[in-house]
Amino acid sequence: MSQTQIPETFMALSDFRKNDIYHSEMDQEQIISDFFPPTFTELTQRLSDITGAFYGGLLKHAGKFYGEAAINELSTAFMYDLGSRMALRNLDTKPNLQPGIPAVAKILIGAVFTSSPEYNFDFKELNDHRVEVLIKGVDRYHRITQSLQIAGLLKWPVIEPFIQGVCDTMGLDVLFEMNVLKLDPDSSCVYEVIVAEK
Repeated sequence: MSQTQIPETFMALSDFRKNDIYHSEMDQEQIISDFFPPTFTELTQRLSDITGAFYGGLLKHAGKFYGEAAINELSTAFMYDLGSRMALRNLDTKPNLQPGIPAVAKILIGAVFTSSPEYNFDFKELNDHRVEVLIKGVDRYHRITQSLQIAGLLKWPVIEPFIQGVCDTMGLDVLFEMNVLKLDPDSSCVYEVIVAEK
């Protein structure tokens, strides 16, 4: 093996790579150095990019095979199901999380932490009766669909059904709205989310 520096990210995530078996002719350290993301920021961004590419590519092909209307229908169904699954997972793994508006806010924070690194949140109001939060940053779904020239076929923000899925799965009868305050050609965005008691 060479004297190549192994990225810290690889060392921290070595449990995932412990069963890899390289060919005897390969320089394992050089391959890791050349191809493993050197920072957690880069690793996270690459994972986010591939998630966006998967989403966009699937929608583009759905439109090709089933017509343009299928693009928004598939996106809506997928995002709703994703929100529902995230709600169920959190309710299952966090027994103290009681269904309600504060739980919606916590699940939204968890989604940003684990799945949407380009977003930041800015809470304007949070209590048992109402949450108002701004989602800011870069919308990876907009970025990929812009590049694939299908963004105009989607209803923005495409994450709206995700939040609806969270609310519905918790059995909440609430008023929910999501507004686009900004969505620029470079995919920088500001979305307003309001969930309130009826």
